[in-house]
Amino acid sequence: MPRIPGVPQATPSAPGLQLRPLLTVITIALVCASGFAFWLLHRRSADSQTAMTGAAAAPQALPSAPPDTDADQDANAIGTLYELAAPWSSKKFLFVDPNTHQSVPAMVIHLPGSAEKPLFWAFALTNEFSRCQLQYVTDLTAISQRFAFPADHPMVVSDCDGVLYDPLKMGTLSDGTWVRGEIVRGGGIRPPVAIQVEVRGRNLIAKRIE
Repeated sequence: MPRIPGVPQATPSAPGLQLRPLLTVITIALVCASGFAFWLLHRRSADSQTAMTGAAAAPQALPSAPPDTDADQDANAIGTLYELAAPWSSKKFLFVDPNTHQSVPAMVIHLPGSAEKPLFWAFALTNEFSRCQLQYVTDLTAISQRFAFPADHPMVVSDCDGVLYDPLKMGTLSDGTWVRGEIVRGGGIRPPVAIQVEVRGRNLIAKRIE
């Protein structure tokens, strides 16, 4: 450019000197952004660790006990009233003697009677005076043919001994105690060993053996 007398001429700066302030500003901005990002990441990590520590320290709520169900938890639960709803229905079960802890094969029979207060007879299928196991026979024709007895309802039988027990009749023991299952045919010693049962809600529970 032409030089004007009396006016000082500005010395042109080098291109590198003009870019240096801009680079400085950009560098400072990057450093600030990096520092903020690092602080934010550290803060989130600290909050996450605090939440996890609090959750671990908080006492775990124990699962509440399930509500009582209709199924009885007794070891000698026989079944439900629905299973034995019909008169003369029956069910085999295993009775665990609470005194000896021995298992006794047994059976329960729903005897005919009042619908409001059903009657159940439970007894041991084993007989201490015989090696035969008792059986419950509902086929009246079979009873008539095998035992020559005119039964009009199901019977409990000791097949190998030829003994017939009537579920609707009461017999007596030597001490005068009345028990169900009187002997109506054969030379048996006594009626079947009785098991006391209890209706609890809609479940049937075997309580104790004779």
